[in-house]
Amino acid sequence: MNFTHYLQELQNNLTRGSERTHYPALKNLVDSGMLEIITTIEEKGNQAGIPDFTVRKNDNLVGYVEAKKNRGKSR
Repeated sequence: MNFTHYLQELQNNLTRGSERTHYPALKNLVDSGMLEIITTIEEKGNQAGIPDFTVRKNDNLVGYVEAKKNRGKSR
């Protein structure tokens, strides 16, 4: 998946659901963009609680991702 396709998926889903609506698009972007990177959505049983995504490479923990839906408010 390329970044343009990811942005199109986000745009298509903006009016639907919560931030979880966008998880599959982000997972596809991360998994397809880097070799041997695997993300798991809301993986349970880890030391970080239940992050939105757990990122692993070759079964080694790389980190966690928290996704937030932009509420459209300007600062």
